[in-house]
Amino acid sequence: MGSEDLFHKRKARRKKDSERRESSRQPYDRVLIVCEGEKTEPFYFEEVKVVLGLDSANVEIDGTSGSSPISVVRHAESLFNTEQQTGGLYNRVFCVFDRDSHTSYHQAIKTIDTINSKLIKAEIADQPVFTAIRSEPAFEYWLLLHYFPSTKSYQRTQRKSIGDQVIDDLKQFLPDYKKTQKGIFKMSCNNELLESAKAHSLRIYKAAQKNGNMNPSTNMHEIIDYLQKLKGG
Repeated sequence: MGSEDLFHKRKARRKKDSERRESSRQPYDRVLIVCEGEKTEPFYFEEVKVVLGLDSANVEIDGTSGSSPISVVRHAESLFNTEQQTGGLYNRVFCVFDRDSHTSYHQAIKTIDTINSKLIKAEIADQPVFTAIRSEPAFEYWLLLHYFPSTKSYQRTQRKSIGDQVIDDLKQFLPDYKKTQKGIFKMSCNNELLESAKAHSLRIYKAAQKNGNMNPSTNMHEIIDYLQKLKGG
């Protein structure tokens, strides 16, 4: 079989798969969530999807990008482009990553701005599609806000990374917490912790932007609020 025949067969298969997914989608936004971790964040968002009753054909979660922020953004862009080539389109793309000690953190945020500008200029979108959901220093800071509105800055030490320090603080409230933890989102809903966490996150994030010091902060409240409202339009 020639390479040209193989190309056309693959293209036809992708189109068929896209049409099958399209027929099963619900009448609300198509969302792509790309996370830097293969366990913690994807587990969390898969649970969010189940608890909120969101359809898998509408909300896709990918944790295969690698660990650096720029790899998350580049992978999300690649998935977006591939979907567009088969006639589909994501209404929103969320890139979820930590500040931690990653050197590509600021590059990732700037790249998202560039991607959005290109999509608007090409009239593929009339507003930003890609959003950076970042936690400084780590995703566990968002979980900590469910219990305590900490504004303590984290600094790397010789003995512990800043991410491990956040986990230590979280374990004061969740002693058995581990990176593969499941059931956290459901527990936060059952124990009525989620809305206070969102409020803490929003307040601290705005204050951090105002004073220019984002350590600590997160805008996880943005994606959670969006997903909660998604089915309602």
